[in-house]
Amino acid sequence: MVTFVYLLLIGMMGSLTLILDLFVFHDSLKNCFMNIYKAEVGAGAITIVLTAGFGFVWSVVVDFRRLKKKLQGGNKTNA
Repeated sequence: MVTFVYLLLIGMMGSLTLILDLFVFHDSLKNCFMNIYKAEVGAGAITIVLTAGFGFVWSVVVDFRRLKKKLQGGNKTNA
């Protein structure tokens, strides 16, 4: 569930950025998408991609831990 929410938020933020770029710069969708990747907003594109990748990996780890805890909790008997 954490991974789904992470992907949903990243997708919504990216879509909002694309829509704003389309209206502000009156450019094509492809150029707006490439401008997001090439943007230098205080950090390089590699830093942005690595941070988003780390967030995705961490959300998968959290989901796995929650699933593991849920499965172990179901196997225990109350004595």
